[in-house]
Amino acid sequence: MRLVICMCLMMLLACTSSDARQASQADAEVASSSLSNSLSSAAEDGAVASSGQAEEIVIDVRSQAEWDAGHVPQAIHIPHTEIADRIAEFTKDKQAKIVVYCAVGGRAGKAKTALMDLGYLNVENAGGYDDIKDRYQAEM
Repeated sequence: MRLVICMCLMMLLACTSSDARQASQADAEVASSSLSNSLSSAAEDGAVASSGQAEEIVIDVRSQAEWDAGHVPQAIHIPHTEIADRIAEFTKDKQAKIVVYCAVGGRAGKAKTALMDLGYLNVENAGGYDDIKDRYQAEM
């Protein structure tokens, strides 16, 4: 998401006048620097998969109560019934690596199908919380 914002800022810079461009360029450099720092911080915090691949978007599709009881720190919470309406808040990149999980895998399967129907091509049903918490460190 931050990458998309940074790219939008850069595109905006290209469309502005030269005077405004100089002022905006400084803002874009700050935003770009901030994005780089955030991404490197996220990598240090484990947001990048242990395989060294690009950052994954990990989505917990369980209920609010299940989320509150514990979730992996990399995860964002989007209940499976809201996934189609809310995924664009986090990525519009149809090639993005998206990992979904729930309690045992059923709701994650529904979420995966919904995402694939929207054109997302790299979606993984990681199964249940017990399966994924071994892959990532769980927050309780």
